Amino acid sequence: MSRKTSGTLLTGFILSAIFFVLLPLGAARGASYCERLYDSAKRDYYSLLKSDRKQKFHDSWEKVIEKFSTIYEKYPTCSRSPDALFNVGVLYRKLYHRSWIGADLDRALGTFLKLQSRFPSNRLADDALLNAAQVQEEKGRKGDAYRTYAKLVKAYPEGDMASRAKKRLNQLASFAPKPPVSKTRTRAKAKTRPGRTVNITDVKHWSNPEYTRVVVYATDKLNYEEHRLKGDPRTGKPPRLYIDLNNARIPSALSSPISIKDGLLLRARLGQYNPDTVRLVLDIDSMGDDRVFTMENPSRLVVDVFGRDAGSSSSKAGRPGKGAGAPLPLAKQLGLRVKTIVLDPGHGGKDPGAVGRGGLKEKDVTLAIAKLLKPMLEAKGFRVLMTRDKDVYVSLDERTAFANSHLADLFVSIHTNASRNRRARGVETYFLGVAMDRDSSETALLENAITQQTLADLEKILLDLTRTSNLKQSSMLAESVQENLFHGLSKRNRLVKDHGVKQASFYVLIGAQMPAILVETSFISHPTEERLLRDPSYLKLVSSSILRGILDYVDGLATATDGNSHT
Repeated sequence: MSRKTSGTLLTGFILSAIFFVLLPLGAARGASYCERLYDSAKRDYYSLLKSDRKQKFHDSWEKVIEKFSTIYEKYPTCSRSPDALFNVGVLYRKLYHRSWIGADLDRALGTFLKLQSRFPSNRLADDALLNAAQVQEEKGRKGDAYRTYAKLVKAYPEGDMASRAKKRLNQLASFAPKPPVSKTRTRAKAKTRPGRTVNITDVKHWSNPEYTRVVVYATDKLNYEEHRLKGDPRTGKPPRLYIDLNNARIPSALSSPISIKDGLLLRARLGQYNPDTVRLVLDIDSMGDDRVFTMENPSRLVVDVFGRDAGSSSSKAGRPGKGAGAPLPLAKQLGLRVKTIVLDPGHGGKDPGAVGRGGLKEKDVTLAIAKLLKPMLEAKGFRVLMTRDKDVYVSLDERTAFANSHLADLFVSIHTNASRNRRARGVETYFLGVAMDRDSSETALLENAITQQTLADLEKILLDLTRTSNLKQSSMLAESVQENLFHGLSKRNRLVKDHGVKQASFYVLIGAQMPAILVETSFISHPTEERLLRDPSYLKLVSSSILRGILDYVDGLATATDGNSHT
């Protein structure tokens, strides 16, 4: 894209944002309920715009977007509905320029096109088409952009956006639609390549009365379809959840039924349904909700099953789900006590993690920190479990399942950071979500050991998962640990940098039923910090700083209820 073209697109984007700001802030006396909702949404928008911290988190944007969307969805005839819809598009477009997630730009495009389609006579219809065309250009779809600009000029020749659209049409003339091919000319059919067969290599499960995780491992990425069947009292067949894995094969050794009987599932059955399909059948005892998704490196299908009572007062804080299995209200969560903490030393065994220039391995540092932190927490009265206590490999999905199956109240995954920039140093703490900057995405790629495309696929899953999960407690825990870790390490490492709390798509945090964080304790790729990570006294300082962060978080919960303290 030329510098001139880029400037034109940026100008259009800025003008769209200016339009939003120029809208009147106060609702006129006697305004309708719809208009009052609109004013409320605007106030939230301005609050978001003024807060750099809020803008770092995808869900902060989503909350404002949801407010504007509600106006259009519930009050489509309200005079503010087109304005609300336009602002949804503007917000998604602004969000994309922070998150660099293609799905955000897709939503912006869809919203602008919807506005013009639903409200073709509205004053914003031509603005929406101009924005839609600009988004199409950003996505590299210049042919589509040309057609959208042409549509704008044809539909709104007297509109204030027509002159700008005509200018872009001239600049994009080479992308104008080609004349149709003569009907007498034949076109060769594209050859279709048959799907590659995926081999199933293993199946594992972890469970307790409130949660079960079933994982099917494979040699390549799995394509699946999820179905449910009602139970049949006449034949005694229980309700079933079944998942068809397409273009897949399974060895006979893995076809035997797996007895579970944990109160949620009776058994799991995996078999060759037909020559091209492997079917996973879960016989349901008393299941409330489920989530099915794929993960990579290694390729596997993950099925998380939650109990019907996941939303009752006896369940853990923040249990995900829908309906009866929805997350607990915050007030109830604050009344729960933290008893069991799972420490997760990152990497291990065949997976060394990041390796410093001096040869120090992340897997050794994380295990050392966890072993120091465990007795510190136990001395404060907590039950502490570790996903590994020696140099062994534990898969990422096993780590989360371990915490869930042991009914943990907190999950703390311990890591060291690494960067291609050897000058990068400092500490940062993550909780589950979509990465909002390139550094966070790079960290997620490193810890997940996946490609950029796989990360993009994972983030699309997370956009759905995180909407129904209460991440507030995880963010609070992350804030507390990050603050204490930075201040604690500053005593020994004066040049340590505070990179703050961030969200990113870490496999190890997906499906956690409790507040869960991932702590990047220092940069093993930085020569000075690598030397510090070799020093037992520095590792003890790291451990005690994380301890203080956990205690501050727990005390915050206790103070909100009865003032009890672990310190």
